[in-house]
Amino acid sequence: MIRDYLMLLSWFCAVQGKIGNRIDDVVCRCRCRSYHELSVSGYFWHITDIHYDPKYGTQGNAGSVCWNTRNNIEGVPSRLDRKLAGQFGDYSCDTPWALIESAAQAMESKHDEGIEFVLWTGATKANEVVTTCCSDALTRTAMSGELRLQYLQNLTDLLSRTFKAQFVFPALGHEDIGVSFEQLSLLWQQWLPQEAMDTYLRAGYYTIEQSSEKYLIVFLNTNLWMDLSENRMAHRTSGITVDSSQDPFGQWHWFESVLKKARKEDKAVFIVGHTPPGVDDRESGAATLNERHNAKYLQVVRQNADIIRGQFFGHWHSDTFRVIYSDTGNPVSWIMIAPSITPNTPGGGPNNPGLRLYEFETGTGQVLDYKQYYLDLMEANKQGLADWKIEYSLLDYYKLKEITAISLHDLADRFTQTRDNAFVRYILHMWVLYDSHIVFGVFKDKCEYRPTE
Repeated sequence: MIRDYLMLLSWFCAVQGKIGNRIDDVVCRCRCRSYHELSVSGYFWHITDIHYDPKYGTQGNAGSVCWNTRNNIEGVPSRLDRKLAGQFGDYSCDTPWALIESAAQAMESKHDEGIEFVLWTGATKANEVVTTCCSDALTRTAMSGELRLQYLQNLTDLLSRTFKAQFVFPALGHEDIGVSFEQLSLLWQQWLPQEAMDTYLRAGYYTIEQSSEKYLIVFLNTNLWMDLSENRMAHRTSGITVDSSQDPFGQWHWFESVLKKARKEDKAVFIVGHTPPGVDDRESGAATLNERHNAKYLQVVRQNADIIRGQFFGHWHSDTFRVIYSDTGNPVSWIMIAPSITPNTPGGGPNNPGLRLYEFETGTGQVLDYKQYYLDLMEANKQGLADWKIEYSLLDYYKLKEITAISLHDLADRFTQTRDNAFVRYILHMWVLYDSHIVFGVFKDKCEYRPTE
């Protein structure tokens, strides 16, 4: 409706200009300039790190991955000694179907108009875990390719029902292994156009481009840039041979070619992937991408920062961001890392489940703001009802005027200022409003602030 009005206004102005009515022409030139400068706001969801665990059960022991298995239920002296898993999940376990359904229902009900697309940045299945069975032997649980495909099918069907009029664009995560690119392309063919399929079948990367829009979305397969041992694991069952060369499966050549074409056509770019560059700032300080590929990625972004409107990743299960700097130290680009749907972060502590809704200009790709939604998992289990709420809005929460590399650099600089509570606010939401006293206990030697009673 709005777009039709603007198009009509543009036509009217063109005609009016030919008529030459001076007063109307002045007004029309103002309105026509507004048509070209004004861009209609659209929205997109970002969901990541679902880590669906089909073995999860409410009779399972939350102290041992929450599975409804005989060993897990009977492996302790008394049922009273066990902490039962909650209906919507547990902070020490991966995600039950009830939590995933509640997230889908929340996205459908919270904002059903103006959704342009959905970003789904991988890590769909539960983490492979080591469990102790009745014989005290450690057993690494592995999922067959058939089961992985079935669980991906279940999630795909759910998202298809939730977003009947929108496309869901998936990016592969490090846990999304054991299924070939051909199988995945068939699974997601209702969302991916043929030109995207051509490169997806090669190695899981692709672009989404609409001729009517001035932006395109680049989806990377970051598994190709992980350390060789993890790279081998990620692709040993995907029907391709591990390539440890400078350019695994040609993704770098393709990526730089896409950016060159976008620049030539004066198009803005979104970059989407699962594993971001840099390290885990929440707990381990670990880097996941291969050092060479990490450096290469930063170099490519620096060279194309003027056309990159945003970078969207997951993997760390944390609500955080990154600023990329030029060789001379100027902030030139930014990365948003969304928190996970799963409440469990192995080695990194728990968090409440999160969903993120971005607002952006559809004509330019400029990201305007986002709303972070969360589920208070403890309260949801207590009430037997999943009530997803707005956690915060980025601009309002941090008192920002816009989302740019400079504004986020300034925000990060505020984290070091003793008279600014921005860092305290950041830490609280890194864990998606998980228990603040526990969170600040982790940072007791790093932060002089404490949560108020």
